[in-house]
Amino acid sequence: MALVRCPTHKIPYNDENPRGCPACAREKAGGGEAVIMRELARATKRREERDGAGTIKRDGAPVLDRTPPGGPTPVTAQPRTPVVETSRIMEFLWQLGRPRTILVGAALVAVLGLFVLFTSGPQFVAQPHPVPYQGEVRPLPIEPNTPVTTVFAMLGTQPPEAHPTAPSLARYSYGSDLVVDALNGRVYALTFRVPNRTWAGLRIGMSPQNAQGALALLANPEEDGVQAGSPPITREGYTVYESLDARPVQTLRAAVRPPNGCYDVIVELRPRVTGILVDGDARYAVIGPVGTQADWTVTQIQVVSRAVRGPYAPQQAC
Repeated sequence: MALVRCPTHKIPYNDENPRGCPACAREKAGGGEAVIMRELARATKRREERDGAGTIKRDGAPVLDRTPPGGPTPVTAQPRTPVVETSRIMEFLWQLGRPRTILVGAALVAVLGLFVLFTSGPQFVAQPHPVPYQGEVRPLPIEPNTPVTTVFAMLGTQPPEAHPTAPSLARYSYGSDLVVDALNGRVYALTFRVPNRTWAGLRIGMSPQNAQGALALLANPEEDGVQAGSPPITREGYTVYESLDARPVQTLRAAVRPPNGCYDVIVELRPRVTGILVDGDARYAVIGPVGTQADWTVTQIQVVSRAVRGPYAPQQAC
């Protein structure tokens, strides 16, 4: 079975159709033009349906109908193009790869590098020493030669510690800046560097004039010469010392003797520190800008018994 084309009406029809061309058959039967047009349209529709099922015409030559008995072979759908679903991370990485993003990132890195370059030099940190104290300053009524139990009643009980340089003394620490050294169960020396305590009118942070006045109420004060430490150096426009202990020290003394007591009072004065200059791993004690006069102040007060022989004063005075 094959399709042939009518040479008159140019429509295909089945060669096994006994009527032949449908249009010619209508004409023979006396059909009008309208009937011919309907028959032509019907035949064209059937051709399109058969062409969609697999029977087509090429260059006017008939093509055998290979439609299987069970109906037209289903046409396999074209495979769908896979759609790649991008996650937020992939979107972020794609944005990073864009030229504009690379340029902006390079500019930010350059700005950050300049910021680090200009801020990585020595930095001044305000950290005064001695620390100014604005609260209530409490008295420290601890006299040399009194039992250690009196200290415990005032400051609290502390376990004894070994003295770093004098094995004969037992040390009781109330913080790193207030210690009591005992000899044979009695107070041998009191040393403090805290600004919230006062002893006999003496306190940390006092000026040399006020310290001399407080010592004069106990005994005639004596002034030792200035013991120079490391020489000051100039860095970043500041006069600095390599450490707090590298500052020069001046000592005021007062020897209290019977009937008022038997002890020595030693007051140390050093230039006041306004802050710390941080330069990498180094730390420098800043006295002030270059040309600033040193502001001497009391940095430590020590009271030592002279009623017994001890490591701080080998000779017994009374």
